[in-house]
Amino acid sequence: MSYTEFEQRLWVSSVQLVQLNGNRVPAGIASGCLIDYFGKRILLTVSHATGNQKNWAIQLRYEPGRGAHVYQLGAMNFLEKFSLSTTKREDVDFSYVEVPAGTIAYRQTIEVPPPAGLVKSEVPITVHNPSLKDVPIPGDEFGFCGMVMPTSGIHFGQNYLGGEARIYAGLSFLRTEDDHHVFSLPFAHPGREHFQGCSGAPILSSGGSIVGLVSGGCKKTNEIFGVSVSAYKVAIDIPVGNIQ
Repeated sequence: MSYTEFEQRLWVSSVQLVQLNGNRVPAGIASGCLIDYFGKRILLTVSHATGNQKNWAIQLRYEPGRGAHVYQLGAMNFLEKFSLSTTKREDVDFSYVEVPAGTIAYRQTIEVPPPAGLVKSEVPITVHNPSLKDVPIPGDEFGFCGMVMPTSGIHFGQNYLGGEARIYAGLSFLRTEDDHHVFSLPFAHPGREHFQGCSGAPILSSGGSIVGLVSGGCKKTNEIFGVSVSAYKVAIDIPVGNIQ
Protein backbone atom coordinates (compact mmCIF):
# COMPACT_ATOMS: atom_id res chain seq x y z
CA MET A 1 0.00 0.00 0.00
CA SER A 2 1.35 3.44 -0.91
CA TYR A 3 0.92 6.34 1.52
CA THR A 4 0.84 10.07 0.97
CA GLU A 5 3.55 12.13 2.66
CA PHE A 6 1.11 13.10 5.40
CA GLU A 7 0.04 9.49 5.98
CA GLN A 8 3.69 8.43 6.22
CA ARG A 9 4.20 11.09 8.88
CA LEU A 10 1.18 9.83 10.79
CA TRP A 11 2.37 6.20 10.49
CA VAL A 12 5.36 6.92 12.75
CA SER A 13 3.77 9.56 14.99
CA SER A 14 2.63 7.45 17.97
CA VAL A 15 4.08 4.85 20.31
CA GLN A 16 2.22 1.78 21.52
CA LEU A 17 1.57 1.54 25.25
CA VAL A 18 0.79 -1.75 26.96
CA GLN A 19 -0.60 -2.48 30.41
CA LEU A 20 1.42 -5.21 32.15
CA ASN A 21 -0.06 -7.74 34.56
CA GLY A 22 1.76 -9.28 37.51
CA ASN A 23 3.74 -11.55 35.21
CA ARG A 24 4.74 -8.59 32.98
CA VAL A 25 2.46 -9.92 30.25
CA PRO A 26 0.53 -7.28 28.22
CA ALA A 27 -3.16 -7.10 29.13
CA GLY A 28 -4.22 -3.70 27.76
CA ILE A 29 -3.34 -1.25 25.01
CA ALA A 30 -3.23 2.53 24.47
CA SER A 31 -1.19 5.11 22.55
CA GLY A 32 1.04 8.08 23.28
CA CYS A 33 3.80 10.16 21.77
CA LEU A 34 7.39 10.99 22.62
CA ILE A 35 8.51 14.61 22.66
CA ASP A 36 11.78 16.41 23.32
CA TYR A 37 11.06 19.58 25.25
CA PHE A 38 13.67 21.82 26.87
CA GLY A 39 16.21 19.02 27.18
CA LYS A 40 13.78 16.40 28.50
CA ARG A 41 12.22 13.43 26.70
CA ILE A 42 8.60 13.11 27.77
CA LEU A 43 5.77 10.73 26.99
CA LEU A 44 2.37 12.36 26.50
CA THR A 45 -0.89 10.40 26.65
CA VAL A 46 -4.39 10.62 28.18
CA SER A 47 -5.28 9.77 31.75
CA HIS A 48 -8.48 7.84 30.99
CA ALA A 49 -6.24 5.22 29.37
CA THR A 50 -3.36 4.96 31.84
CA GLY A 51 -4.60 6.66 34.99
CA ASN A 52 -1.84 6.96 37.59
CA GLN A 53 -1.07 3.25 37.49
CA LYS A 54 2.53 2.01 37.61
CA ASN A 55 1.96 -0.96 35.31
CA TRP A 56 2.08 0.75 31.90
CA ALA A 57 5.02 0.48 29.51
CA ILE A 58 6.10 1.63 26.06
CA GLN A 59 6.36 -1.38 23.77
CA LEU A 60 9.62 -0.40 22.08
CA ARG A 61 10.12 -3.22 19.58
CA TYR A 62 9.79 -6.96 18.98
CA GLU A 63 12.88 -9.15 18.72
CA PRO A 64 12.45 -12.66 17.24
CA GLY A 65 13.30 -15.32 19.79
CA ARG A 66 13.14 -12.89 22.68
CA GLY A 67 9.80 -11.12 22.43
CA ALA A 68 9.04 -7.54 23.35
CA HIS A 69 11.46 -4.88 24.53
CA VAL A 70 9.54 -2.54 26.81
CA TYR A 71 10.21 0.47 28.99
CA GLN A 72 8.05 0.51 32.11
CA LEU A 73 6.80 4.02 32.81
CA GLY A 74 6.14 4.00 36.53
CA ALA A 75 3.63 6.39 38.08
CA MET A 76 2.11 8.82 35.59
CA ASN A 77 1.63 12.53 36.28
CA PHE A 78 -1.98 13.58 35.91
CA LEU A 79 -4.00 16.74 36.47
CA GLU A 80 -7.20 17.93 38.11
CA LYS A 81 -9.28 21.06 37.59
CA PHE A 82 -10.39 22.88 40.71
CA SER A 83 -12.95 25.65 40.98
CA LEU A 84 -12.79 27.97 43.98
CA SER A 85 -16.42 28.92 43.49
CA THR A 86 -17.76 25.37 43.70
CA THR A 87 -14.83 23.52 45.36
CA LYS A 88 -15.45 20.86 42.71
CA ARG A 89 -12.54 18.76 41.47
CA GLU A 90 -12.53 17.31 37.97
CA ASP A 91 -10.04 14.95 36.35
CA VAL A 92 -8.23 16.25 33.26
CA ASP A 93 -7.79 13.74 30.44
CA PHE A 94 -4.06 14.42 30.08
CA SER A 95 -1.09 12.57 31.56
CA TYR A 96 2.66 12.59 31.08
CA VAL A 97 5.94 11.23 32.42
CA GLU A 98 9.63 11.83 31.76
CA VAL A 99 11.55 8.96 30.13
CA PRO A 100 15.30 8.47 29.54
CA ALA A 101 16.78 10.72 26.86
CA GLY A 102 17.69 7.80 24.59
CA THR A 103 14.23 6.19 24.58
CA ILE A 104 13.33 5.15 21.01
CA ALA A 105 10.48 2.97 19.77
CA TYR A 106 9.93 1.37 16.37
CA ARG A 107 7.04 0.81 14.00
CA GLN A 108 7.48 -2.77 12.81
CA THR A 109 5.86 -4.97 10.22
CA ILE A 110 5.87 -8.49 11.64
CA GLU A 111 5.13 -11.64 9.69
CA VAL A 112 2.34 -13.77 11.07
CA PRO A 113 2.35 -17.55 10.56
CA PRO A 114 3.93 -18.92 8.55
CA PRO A 115 6.70 -18.24 9.57
CA ALA A 116 5.82 -16.65 12.88
CA GLY A 117 7.65 -13.68 14.29
CA LEU A 118 9.74 -12.56 11.32
CA VAL A 119 10.33 -8.79 11.34
CA LYS A 120 9.83 -7.75 7.73
CA SER A 121 10.60 -4.05 8.25
CA GLU A 122 10.96 -1.42 10.94
CA VAL A 123 11.37 2.35 11.18
CA PRO A 124 11.96 4.53 14.26
CA ILE A 125 8.91 6.32 15.60
CA THR A 126 9.14 10.11 15.56
CA VAL A 127 10.32 11.98 18.63
CA HIS A 128 8.43 15.25 18.20
CA ASN A 129 9.83 18.69 19.01
CA PRO A 130 6.63 20.65 19.74
CA SER A 131 6.15 24.18 20.97
CA LEU A 132 3.01 22.96 22.80
CA LYS A 133 1.40 26.20 21.61
CA ASP A 134 -0.15 24.92 18.38
CA VAL A 135 -3.91 24.94 17.90
CA PRO A 136 -5.90 23.63 14.92
CA ILE A 137 -6.52 26.05 12.06
CA PRO A 138 -9.79 25.78 10.11
CA GLY A 139 -9.29 24.49 6.58
CA ASP A 140 -6.17 22.47 7.42
CA GLU A 141 -6.03 18.66 7.33
CA PHE A 142 -5.52 16.65 10.51
CA GLY A 143 -4.95 13.01 11.34
CA PHE A 144 -3.66 10.41 13.78
CA CYS A 145 -2.41 6.83 13.90
CA GLY A 146 -2.86 4.28 16.67
CA MET A 147 -2.41 0.57 17.27
CA VAL A 148 -5.94 -0.82 17.42
CA MET A 149 -7.90 -4.04 17.86
CA PRO A 150 -5.05 -6.16 19.25
CA THR A 151 -5.13 -9.87 18.63
CA SER A 152 -6.38 -11.89 21.58
CA GLY A 153 -3.64 -13.32 23.73
CA ILE A 154 0.06 -12.90 23.13
CA HIS A 155 1.78 -12.84 19.76
CA PHE A 156 3.94 -15.88 19.05
CA GLY A 157 3.51 -17.24 22.60
CA GLN A 158 5.73 -14.49 24.00
CA ASN A 159 5.31 -11.15 25.76
CA TYR A 160 4.48 -9.11 22.66
CA LEU A 161 1.00 -7.71 22.16
CA GLY A 162 0.27 -7.23 18.49
CA GLY A 163 -2.35 -5.24 16.69
CA GLU A 164 -2.92 -3.15 13.58
CA ALA A 165 -1.49 0.35 13.23
CA ARG A 166 -4.28 2.30 11.56
CA ILE A 167 -3.93 5.70 9.93
CA TYR A 168 -6.83 8.13 10.09
CA ALA A 169 -6.16 11.13 7.84
CA GLY A 170 -8.49 13.75 6.36
CA LEU A 171 -9.94 15.03 9.65
CA SER A 172 -11.44 18.53 9.57
CA PHE A 173 -11.40 20.92 12.52
CA LEU A 174 -14.88 21.91 13.69
CA ARG A 175 -14.59 23.78 16.99
CA THR A 176 -12.99 23.93 20.43
CA GLU A 177 -15.03 23.13 23.53
CA ASP A 178 -13.32 23.99 26.81
CA ASP A 179 -10.02 22.03 26.70
CA HIS A 180 -10.95 19.77 23.78
CA HIS A 181 -10.73 20.23 20.02
CA VAL A 182 -13.46 18.58 17.94
CA PHE A 183 -12.81 17.13 14.48
CA SER A 184 -15.01 15.61 11.79
CA LEU A 185 -14.11 12.23 10.29
CA PRO A 186 -14.01 12.01 6.47
CA PHE A 187 -16.14 8.84 6.62
CA ALA A 188 -18.96 7.45 8.74
CA HIS A 189 -17.82 6.75 12.31
CA PRO A 190 -17.45 2.94 12.43
CA GLY A 191 -17.92 2.62 16.19
CA ARG A 192 -15.78 2.87 19.32
CA GLU A 193 -14.30 -0.62 18.92
CA HIS A 194 -12.48 0.48 15.76
CA PHE A 195 -10.52 3.09 17.73
CA GLN A 196 -9.75 1.14 20.91
CA GLY A 197 -6.03 1.52 21.49
CA CYS A 198 -5.85 4.94 19.81
CA SER A 199 -6.48 6.89 23.02
CA GLY A 200 -3.49 9.17 23.62
CA ALA A 201 -2.27 9.20 20.01
CA PRO A 202 -1.16 12.67 18.83
CA ILE A 203 -3.44 14.52 16.43
CA LEU A 204 -1.20 16.21 13.87
CA SER A 205 -1.76 19.11 11.51
CA SER A 206 -0.70 18.74 7.87
CA GLY A 207 2.59 20.40 8.82
CA GLY A 208 3.27 17.87 11.59
CA SER A 209 2.39 20.01 14.61
CA ILE A 210 0.78 18.28 17.60
CA VAL A 211 -2.51 20.02 18.38
CA GLY A 212 -4.16 17.40 20.58
CA LEU A 213 -4.24 13.85 21.92
CA VAL A 214 -7.06 11.48 20.94
CA SER A 215 -9.46 11.28 23.87
CA GLY A 216 -12.78 10.06 22.45
CA GLY A 217 -15.42 10.44 19.80
CA CYS A 218 -19.11 10.31 18.96
CA LYS A 219 -20.62 7.95 16.41
CA LYS A 220 -23.86 9.92 16.21
CA THR A 221 -22.17 13.20 15.25
CA ASN A 222 -19.25 11.58 13.36
CA GLU A 223 -16.71 13.37 15.54
CA ILE A 224 -13.32 12.73 17.13
CA PHE A 225 -12.26 14.59 20.28
CA GLY A 226 -8.70 15.55 21.18
CA VAL A 227 -7.55 17.09 24.45
CA SER A 228 -5.68 20.32 23.68
CA VAL A 229 -1.92 20.22 24.32
CA SER A 230 -1.75 24.02 24.45
CA ALA A 231 -4.29 24.07 27.28
CA TYR A 232 -1.89 22.15 29.52
CA LYS A 233 1.46 23.46 28.27
CA VAL A 234 2.18 24.93 31.71
CA ALA A 235 2.01 21.43 33.26
CA ILE A 236 5.01 20.44 31.11
CA ASP A 237 6.76 23.79 31.48
CA ILE A 238 7.02 23.47 35.25
CA PRO A 239 9.07 20.23 35.48
CA VAL A 240 11.42 21.27 32.63
CA GLY A 241 12.03 24.70 34.17
CA ASN A 242 10.45 26.74 31.35
CA ILE A 243 8.88 29.26 33.69
CA GLN A 244 9.44 32.96 33.16
